[in-house]
Amino acid sequence: MGRVWKARDRMLQRDVAVKEIVPPPGLTDQARQELRLRSLREARAIARLDHVNAVKVYDVLLGADGDPQIVMEYVPSRSLHDAITADGPVPPRRAAEIGLAVLGALRAAHRAGIAHRDVKPANILIGIDGRIVLTDFGLATAVEDVNLTLTGVVLGSPAYVSPERAMRGTVGPEGDLWSLGATLFAAVEGQSPYARPSSMMSLTALATEPPPPARHAGPLTPVIEGLLRKDPAERIDADTAERLLRAVLAGPATALPPAPIPTRAPAPTSAPTPAPAPIPALTPDPAPAALDAAEPSASVRRRRRSWLVAALSVLLPLGLVIGIPLAGHRAPRTTSDADLVGPPESSGPSTEATYSAPPAADGSRPLTWSVYRDSSGFTVPAPRDWRIVRRDRQVEFHEPGGERMLTVGPVDTPGGDPVGVLTSQEKDPAIGGRLRGYHRVEIAAVNYQLRAADWEWVHTGAGGIVLHVRQRVFTTSTQQSYRIVWTTPDADWPANADAFQRVTAGFRPAAPPASGGLATLTPGGTGAPKSSMTPTRSGYQLVGAASGRCLDISDPASPDPVALRIWDCRDDRGRNQLWTFGSDRSVRLGGRCLDVLNASSDEGAAIQLTTCNTTPAQQFTLNDRRQLVNAHSGMCLAVVGAGTANGASIEQRACASGAPHQQWSRR
Repeated sequence: MGRVWKARDRMLQRDVAVKEIVPPPGLTDQARQELRLRSLREARAIARLDHVNAVKVYDVLLGADGDPQIVMEYVPSRSLHDAITADGPVPPRRAAEIGLAVLGALRAAHRAGIAHRDVKPANILIGIDGRIVLTDFGLATAVEDVNLTLTGVVLGSPAYVSPERAMRGTVGPEGDLWSLGATLFAAVEGQSPYARPSSMMSLTALATEPPPPARHAGPLTPVIEGLLRKDPAERIDADTAERLLRAVLAGPATALPPAPIPTRAPAPTSAPTPAPAPIPALTPDPAPAALDAAEPSASVRRRRRSWLVAALSVLLPLGLVIGIPLAGHRAPRTTSDADLVGPPESSGPSTEATYSAPPAADGSRPLTWSVYRDSSGFTVPAPRDWRIVRRDRQVEFHEPGGERMLTVGPVDTPGGDPVGVLTSQEKDPAIGGRLRGYHRVEIAAVNYQLRAADWEWVHTGAGGIVLHVRQRVFTTSTQQSYRIVWTTPDADWPANADAFQRVTAGFRPAAPPASGGLATLTPGGTGAPKSSMTPTRSGYQLVGAASGRCLDISDPASPDPVALRIWDCRDDRGRNQLWTFGSDRSVRLGGRCLDVLNASSDEGAAIQLTTCNTTPAQQFTLNDRRQLVNAHSGMCLAVVGAGTANGASIEQRACASGAPHQQWSRR
């Protein structure tokens, strides 16, 4: 019932998406007017939402025939449907990430009194910058105004429509949750639970068959089973779904207990859903009670029979009116200058994990997490109830009765390449005495903070247990560096490796010192910084791999916009060549930002330096292939014509693997 176009807003110089409403053929004038009202309702519905995972609406235009055209943000992306079609089903953990983002958008909509009514993979966008967006609220209607439904038409996708909506026309938050469950099923299985050759066959299966098992869901199984319960009164609510999805992301990839059957009555669908109560931050929620596998009670059997009779009574007329849119105890502390302050706040939408997963297959205890705030100012996710020991500036978290350990703390600032620093540490003759049976896994640069490298190895611990260790050394400013070390028994490493990612994703450094000389990291040392009389450089040179020359501007005093080029790297050209990387993903020089000319998504658009405005056209990520990728266009910063001579200009090009004119190193 609509077409979406990519367009250019010439006034604001940005790409937008324009949804053109295409009325179905044969509509009466009254029905056409109802459709126009519905489209305006869509615009109002989206405009009321303010959520990172919900598409934004900018304006509504009226065509010559009076049909509205809705102007929305353009998200460079592909849909989850396209991803499944091209690449196959996604892993359960990735499906949980997508589900959590969509659930956040739905909860925001439900709090505003809006039901989406068409949650499905085709309406979930996966941005090139990783953002997940729920779009096409074209079927959304204010829950308190259910009289706007087009006469004689039940809109929706039969493979994802909820049972109560298909059979009774009931619209509400519970129906959106059912559709989310069907979407998660499709994500891990490759198709919806009721995918059939025709709409009628899908609806017949929905009415007469139980949901099929999700054989590849793994730890997502309780979420999918709970969301796909046909009776809304037995379906899990948004709070439970969120807790279970977070448990999948926080815990090992093992099956969780079935979700409990709610004892609440379903919320009325004629009023907005109240804002959910916050999940307690410091007390782990108990694991959901397992369902009894015995024979269903008589009342449950009666409910199922009544559902079947109701389904059969409405199925035939529904076939004529379905419209398919086109589109334990706390260990004592041994330190007094730190605190555990609650779940982490920074990995994805939120990283709180208050659900205790079952024991992992390797026998290690599951982890629940809190945020540790150190007196020096840094914060980091840490396993709750582990013993805290301070050694000089390092903080150690020891597993009670186990071998796992997390170490976090500042180190002396590296003056050069972290890979070189770690390699020098490895060559220290004392390593062999401290790490019995040492064997390197790898030392490699990683894309983290300003500069970083990982050193991973195995060695035999004091008790004869083979330990697996990963240490990350990284720079957060010109005067600050840290290390994070994660240690587990080698046999348990596969089940515990994700914990290291959780810690590094949630780490936040202390505020950098206001002034001071540049310090130097001495291999193997963690003592106090050694002061230097060398003035601190406020930034990094970006050196092209093909040319060996630096990203440069000819005159820092030039007015906006300033053209970019490559030029010989020189210490006396700091005002022309020293770039800084902001937390908002901006790349700055002299208070101005790298920018794509006119916020263009076209290949060959110039890259310039101009006034900072925090838009995606000014957001760049240096990936692990050393490419600077623009968040708006998804293209890479490149030298025009793959040039290597002084003065060669800079543009954006489609990212190509192994293209040296697109590769940059910070120095």
